[in-house]
Amino acid sequence: MSVVNVMEAVVEERLEKLLEDFDCCKCEKCIDDMMAMALNTLKPKYVNSVKGELFSRIDTTKYQNTIDIDVAVTKAIETVSASPHIN
Repeated sequence: MSVVNVMEAVVEERLEKLLEDFDCCKCEKCIDDMMAMALNTLKPKYVNSVKGELFSRIDTTKYQNTIDIDVAVTKAIETVSASPHIN
């Protein structure tokens, strides 16, 4: 396993779930912008093993971490939605 930022997968999962509640552009470019914005506000969690990935995922399920992730993702959705890409 190479070095990966576990936070990317967590943010992608939360973004997919939270977008269900928003009526906004969901094109690939807007989704990428939302991901980048959210990830730039969150502390990365780099791992290089499956065991490390498991422990990092468990850590991101702690209540405060979940709130921080949801706030970052929601802000990114709102920001990009205010100025979406037009395909």
